[in-house]
Amino acid sequence: MSGSSRPHARRVARRHGARRIVRHRRLLAFVALGAPLLAQTVMLAAMLAQRQWLFATMVAPGIIACAASMLSTWASVGDDAKDAAAHRIGDDTRRPTHGTVIDGTNAGVPADAGGEVGAVMHALGTASLERLLQWGHLPWRDVVRAWLNPPTMRVCVGVGAYGVFRIDLRGQGPHALVAGTTGSGKSVLLQSWCLALAAANDPRRLNFVLLDFKGGSAFRPLEGLPHTVGVVCDLDLKHAVRALEALEAELRRRERLAADHHVADLDAMAEPPARLVIVVDEFHALKDQLPDYVGRLVRVASLGRSLGMHLIACTQNPLGQISADMKANISLNLCLRVRDDMQSHELLADSRAARIPPSLPGAAFCNDADTVTALRCAAPASIDRCCEAIRLAAMMMQIPPPPPLFTAPLPARLRASQIAATFRDADEGIVEVPFGLSDDGVRLHTARLRVDHGNIGVIGPDGRGKSALLRLLEHKLVETRHCAVRVTSLSRFGYRTTTPGPHGKDIPPPPPAPHSVWLVDDADQLFDPFSTDPQREAFHTALADPDVTVVFAVRSARHVRVPEHCGTRIVFPCGERTADLVSGIPSKLLASFDADDIATPGRAALISGGSAAIVQCAFADR
Repeated sequence: MSGSSRPHARRVARRHGARRIVRHRRLLAFVALGAPLLAQTVMLAAMLAQRQWLFATMVAPGIIACAASMLSTWASVGDDAKDAAAHRIGDDTRRPTHGTVIDGTNAGVPADAGGEVGAVMHALGTASLERLLQWGHLPWRDVVRAWLNPPTMRVCVGVGAYGVFRIDLRGQGPHALVAGTTGSGKSVLLQSWCLALAAANDPRRLNFVLLDFKGGSAFRPLEGLPHTVGVVCDLDLKHAVRALEALEAELRRRERLAADHHVADLDAMAEPPARLVIVVDEFHALKDQLPDYVGRLVRVASLGRSLGMHLIACTQNPLGQISADMKANISLNLCLRVRDDMQSHELLADSRAARIPPSLPGAAFCNDADTVTALRCAAPASIDRCCEAIRLAAMMMQIPPPPPLFTAPLPARLRASQIAATFRDADEGIVEVPFGLSDDGVRLHTARLRVDHGNIGVIGPDGRGKSALLRLLEHKLVETRHCAVRVTSLSRFGYRTTTPGPHGKDIPPPPPAPHSVWLVDDADQLFDPFSTDPQREAFHTALADPDVTVVFAVRSARHVRVPEHCGTRIVFPCGERTADLVSGIPSKLLASFDADDIATPGRAALISGGSAAIVQCAFADR
């Protein structure tokens, strides 16, 4: 028999096999459903003969339902059997066959057979992700059943020559590089891969960080997965920087965890942390826009195997976009259609991916450093339906969502109602007043001022929020009733001192409190050594009194001595580097202030106890 007639003979044999399977399954369905239908029909005839009309009307609906179920099963069995025979769904995706599984000797598709590549890909067919995951009418139950099994990183992503094509990110990776030109199906492959991983592992075993550098369209449907602990796009580079900083911090945390438990691999722990899969779409855009932060991902690629961290990098052009250090740790390459032979050679060592027709989106070759395999990626029929099934499974198993790996940047406007209430430790008598949010570069925290331990200086130009901060502190302190509060502000008649009551009105002073807080606005004149202001002497006496906390606001730190006058400072930058450094902002922290931060009212630096952080001060609710 000639070489061209053998594939035709195999296709004919498969069609005859499919027909036999259909006939056998339909016969079994007829017997299984026909017997109850026959019994109910005989019962109905007997009741009608005995004129038991009431019982006959009760049996008749059951006969109708049984007949409808029989017809429905008859049709569905035929469709399922045909599809199973056509695709031969199974676990064996590695059996070599001519034209589909290709080794390094090019025994499969020859280098010049561009038309045969298309023929092979057409022969593989397509399948929906839900069908490959074998989800039934209630897919969340199938997800729960999968989560009760041991965790696995080997999941189906498409159809191969002999059935479901599975990728084991842990065994074949631990990192992967996906390449393909626009319209080749990269985003669909990433979506299907993430959904398949989420369907096989619950959020306690697997988490995602999704970095989309083409506008956020690819990963927006996956934000609702309970496994997702961070999603960013290139429309907010500050957010992207936070994500990369968070990945670096997470890498260090896992290194410390391995050292503390004396294990070389975190899987050796009794309760290892969840595996973290970092998916980067359009890696070349990340490299172009944030070149100084790509080193974080290089470290993940070099150290992630034993720390449970995996990287999936996706790019349109693999040439020159992936560094040698990162490429040395990536052993799994997925190449969809590319534009030229050199790009295909970069991932497959030959040019076959450049000859995939544009009419076959999702057609790809997988190179796992052992074999090169042809596949068709499966697309989810409904991403929302898949995500909803996974969310419902997590809800049914009462699995709480994991904490986010990083938070959004500081907001441009913050109200007092958006921050936590006043905190007081009754045992130690510590009074801390929340006044905004602080940013450590990865997460946001409530910024607090301890008003019973040293003076506090608020430094910055007018219009940045100094007076608003003092008013907020006044309202918060009056609510606590654990401090005696005085307020001094500059009016056109000089300094005016008041003692606010519970509602901010001028009432007689309250009973003596164990500690006193004096809020002084526009205190520049009181620091001037040549000032003749009558309040100056009392002000400096209070600065030296440990039973009094002075919170003062000044435009310039020229006459303020640290730590004699204040141990804690809130500095609003003016944009002049020398002046901001003199005010006490560390140079590294000052470098993180951009033009938007300086123009944002309430954006400042909190300096206390040898530490410094960017804060956004809240404004009192109106």
